[in-house]
Amino acid sequence: MVAIAATARWRARIVAAAASAGITLTDDLAGVPGIRLLSCAPGDLAAIVPRLTRDAEPARPAIGAHSDSIADRELRDAVADVAALLSLHGNVVLDLDAGGRRSRPARPDVVVSAGVDRPQWTEPAVRLPVGTGRRGVPLTVALTAGPSFEGTLLELARLVEADAA
Repeated sequence: MVAIAATARWRARIVAAAASAGITLTDDLAGVPGIRLLSCAPGDLAAIVPRLTRDAEPARPAIGAHSDSIADRELRDAVADVAALLSLHGNVVLDLDAGGRRSRPARPDVVVSAGVDRPQWTEPAVRLPVGTGRRGVPLTVALTAGPSFEGTLLELARLVEADAA
């Protein structure tokens, strides 16, 4: 399953776009303010994202990816693969772990990181399965966006999901 954490406004947009694509997606917390979770089947983003009504957003978001701060080598490689994929689509992806703790860059608009088992849905995010590790453990990558980058977040998630298929 693909997990999408979004505001009430964006959840309504996602449900409407899914309905126009013939996909049944319900939001049990429709109208409830705050970041809440929606789930869709793998492959659904390809049909939903092109149908979304979007706000004006900057053409090129600042994207950052974690690297050295991820202890699990397979998961670190999965995050690096997603960052490389996004860069192949014309995005500049900054290494958020470069330079150590003292010279951290400002938070980018979208962050690529490891998907954790129990994420805290405090900002727009998408958790995507991107493969299976050597021990049969699913590898999950998370994309997290700052305010007003929800549309960009979903478009980037669609690219990652299409590549993982």
